Amino acid sequence: MATSKLKTDRPTYASDFIASDVERAVFLGNPVLDNMMTSLIALGAEVWSNRRRMKVVEALLAEKGVTAEMVETYMPTAEQDAEWQKDRDRFIDLTYSPLLREGDLPVSAAFTREKK
Repeated sequence: MATSKLKTDRPTYASDFIASDVERAVFLGNPVLDNMMTSLIALGAEVWSNRRRMKVVEALLAEKGVTAEMVETYMPTAEQDAEWQKDRDRFIDLTYSPLLREGDLPVSAAFTREKK
C-alpha cells in the first residue's frame, strides 16, 4: 500500500510504482502510431491542466484588479526566465520524447520489471 500525505484513518488502494519495460511495447501494431498516441495524450493532458489552472488564475487576478494589459506587458526577471525555460524543457520532454521510442515488444509480451 502506498503512503499518503493525507491525515486519515481510511485505507488507500494505490500501489507504489513498479518500473517495467512496457515502453517497448507495440499496442497499435506500429511503434510510430503508439509513440504519436502517447505524445498526443500527454499533450492533451498538459494543455487541459494548464487551461484549467489559467482560468483559476485569471479569476483571482480579476478579483484583485490585475488587467489583461498588465499581463500582456509583463517582463520576467532573469531568474524567472531561467525557471520557465526549465519548465518548457520538461514539457517538451514529456510531450515529444515518446516519439523517440523504438517499441519492439508486441502487446502480448510478458512485461518484466526493469533492472535497477
